[in-house]
Amino acid sequence: MPTITAAIRVLAGLAILVVAACDSTGSGANTTPEPTSTGDLAGTSWTLVSIGGTPVVEASGPHLTFGADGNMTGSTGCNSISGTYTTDGAALTFGPMASTRMACEESLMTQETAVLEALAAVSGWEVDADGRLHLTGGTELVLQPSLT
Repeated sequence: MPTITAAIRVLAGLAILVVAACDSTGSGANTTPEPTSTGDLAGTSWTLVSIGGTPVVEASGPHLTFGADGNMTGSTGCNSISGTYTTDGAALTFGPMASTRMACEESLMTQETAVLEALAAVSGWEVDADGRLHLTGGTELVLQPSLT
Protein backbone atom coordinates (compact mmCIF):
# COMPACT_ATOMS: atom_id res chain seq x y z
CA MET A 1 0.00 0.00 0.00
CA PRO A 2 2.81 2.56 0.68
CA THR A 3 3.92 2.18 -2.95
CA ILE A 4 0.48 3.22 -4.16
CA THR A 5 0.43 6.25 -1.86
CA ALA A 6 3.90 7.30 -3.02
CA ALA A 7 2.86 6.84 -6.64
CA ILE A 8 -0.23 9.01 -6.14
CA ARG A 9 1.87 11.76 -4.56
CA VAL A 10 4.38 11.59 -7.41
CA LEU A 11 1.56 11.82 -9.95
CA ALA A 12 0.03 14.78 -8.08
CA GLY A 13 3.40 16.52 -8.05
CA LEU A 14 3.88 15.86 -11.76
CA ALA A 15 0.39 17.21 -12.49
CA ILE A 16 1.29 20.41 -10.66
CA LEU A 17 4.53 20.68 -12.61
CA VAL A 18 2.65 20.26 -15.90
CA VAL A 19 0.14 22.95 -14.92
CA ALA A 20 2.96 25.24 -13.77
CA ALA A 21 4.79 24.74 -17.08
CA CYS A 22 1.78 25.91 -19.11
CA ASP A 23 1.81 29.61 -19.84
CA SER A 24 -1.21 30.37 -21.98
CA THR A 25 -0.46 34.10 -22.04
CA GLY A 26 2.25 33.68 -24.67
CA SER A 27 4.32 36.22 -22.77
CA GLY A 28 7.58 34.43 -23.48
CA ALA A 29 10.34 32.84 -21.45
CA ASN A 30 11.34 33.67 -17.88
CA THR A 31 7.81 34.26 -16.64
CA THR A 32 6.23 32.64 -13.62
CA PRO A 33 2.99 30.88 -14.55
CA GLU A 34 -0.11 31.77 -12.57
CA PRO A 35 -2.15 29.03 -10.91
CA THR A 36 -4.86 27.82 -13.25
CA SER A 37 -7.54 26.62 -10.85
CA THR A 38 -8.60 26.80 -7.24
CA GLY A 39 -8.09 23.06 -6.81
CA ASP A 40 -4.39 22.97 -7.64
CA LEU A 41 -3.29 22.55 -4.00
CA ALA A 42 -5.86 19.93 -3.05
CA GLY A 43 -4.29 16.51 -2.57
CA THR A 44 -0.69 17.73 -2.70
CA SER A 45 2.21 17.42 -0.25
CA TRP A 46 5.17 19.77 0.05
CA THR A 47 8.46 19.91 1.94
CA LEU A 48 9.50 23.31 3.32
CA VAL A 49 12.80 24.53 1.86
CA SER A 50 13.13 28.07 3.18
CA ILE A 51 11.53 30.68 5.41
CA GLY A 52 12.08 34.24 4.27
CA GLY A 53 15.08 33.09 2.23
CA THR A 54 16.67 31.22 5.16
CA PRO A 55 17.05 27.45 4.68
CA VAL A 56 15.18 25.25 7.15
CA VAL A 57 17.09 23.40 9.88
CA GLU A 58 18.82 20.46 8.23
CA ALA A 59 16.97 17.12 8.47
CA SER A 60 14.09 18.70 10.41
CA GLY A 61 11.48 17.67 7.83
CA PRO A 62 8.94 20.52 7.95
CA HIS A 63 6.12 19.83 5.50
CA LEU A 64 2.52 20.61 4.54
CA THR A 65 -0.17 18.40 3.03
CA PHE A 66 -3.28 19.97 1.49
CA GLY A 67 -6.28 17.65 1.68
CA ALA A 68 -9.01 17.65 -0.93
CA ASP A 69 -11.44 18.37 1.93
CA GLY A 70 -9.92 21.79 2.77
CA ASN A 71 -7.87 20.48 5.69
CA MET A 72 -4.13 21.00 5.98
CA THR A 73 -1.75 18.89 8.05
CA GLY A 74 1.98 19.07 8.47
CA SER A 75 4.96 19.65 10.69
CA THR A 76 7.06 22.66 11.62
CA GLY A 77 10.04 20.38 12.08
CA CYS A 78 9.25 20.18 15.79
CA ASN A 79 5.49 19.83 16.27
CA SER A 80 2.64 18.55 14.14
CA ILE A 81 0.16 21.14 12.88
CA SER A 82 -3.30 21.01 11.37
CA GLY A 83 -5.98 23.41 10.28
CA THR A 84 -8.08 24.43 7.33
CA TYR A 85 -7.22 26.28 4.14
CA THR A 86 -9.18 28.09 1.46
CA THR A 87 -8.06 29.02 -2.04
CA ASP A 88 -9.64 31.45 -4.46
CA GLY A 89 -7.48 31.57 -7.55
CA ALA A 90 -4.09 32.83 -6.38
CA ALA A 91 -5.45 33.78 -2.95
CA LEU A 92 -4.81 31.41 -0.04
CA THR A 93 -5.80 31.70 3.60
CA PHE A 94 -5.38 29.37 6.54
CA GLY A 95 -7.88 29.01 9.36
CA PRO A 96 -6.82 28.68 13.00
CA MET A 97 -4.02 26.15 13.49
CA ALA A 98 -3.85 23.38 16.07
CA SER A 99 -0.42 22.18 17.14
CA THR A 100 1.14 19.61 19.39
CA ARG A 101 3.18 21.23 22.17
CA MET A 102 6.44 19.29 22.43
CA ALA A 103 9.59 21.14 23.38
CA CYS A 104 12.42 20.78 20.89
CA GLU A 105 15.94 22.08 20.64
CA GLU A 106 16.19 25.86 20.34
CA SER A 107 16.84 25.96 16.58
CA LEU A 108 13.68 23.93 15.92
CA MET A 109 11.61 26.07 18.29
CA THR A 110 12.83 29.20 16.48
CA GLN A 111 11.96 27.60 13.13
CA GLU A 112 8.51 26.61 14.43
CA THR A 113 7.74 30.16 15.53
CA ALA A 114 8.79 31.48 12.11
CA VAL A 115 6.69 28.89 10.26
CA LEU A 116 3.55 29.51 12.33
CA GLU A 117 3.87 33.29 12.01
CA ALA A 118 4.42 33.02 8.25
CA LEU A 119 1.42 30.69 7.81
CA ALA A 120 -0.80 33.08 9.77
CA ALA A 121 0.10 35.88 7.34
CA VAL A 122 -0.24 33.90 4.08
CA SER A 123 -2.54 35.57 1.57
CA GLY A 124 -1.39 34.10 -1.73
CA TRP A 125 0.38 31.27 -3.47
CA GLU A 126 2.03 30.40 -6.74
CA VAL A 127 4.00 27.55 -8.25
CA ASP A 128 7.14 28.77 -10.01
CA ALA A 129 8.67 27.42 -13.22
CA ASP A 130 10.80 25.01 -11.15
CA GLY A 131 7.70 23.50 -9.53
CA ARG A 132 8.28 25.11 -6.13
CA LEU A 133 5.35 26.41 -4.14
CA HIS A 134 5.67 29.97 -2.81
CA LEU A 135 3.36 31.01 0.03
CA THR A 136 3.27 34.80 0.13
CA GLY A 137 1.73 37.63 2.10
CA GLY A 138 4.13 37.90 5.02
CA THR A 139 7.41 36.07 5.32
CA GLU A 140 7.64 33.95 2.17
CA LEU A 141 7.67 30.18 2.58
CA VAL A 142 9.15 28.14 -0.28
CA LEU A 143 8.29 24.46 -0.57
CA GLN A 144 9.16 21.70 -3.00
CA PRO A 145 6.92 18.77 -3.96
CA SER A 146 7.18 15.85 -1.52
CA LEU A 147 7.87 12.47 -3.04
CA THR A 148 7.04 10.42 0.06
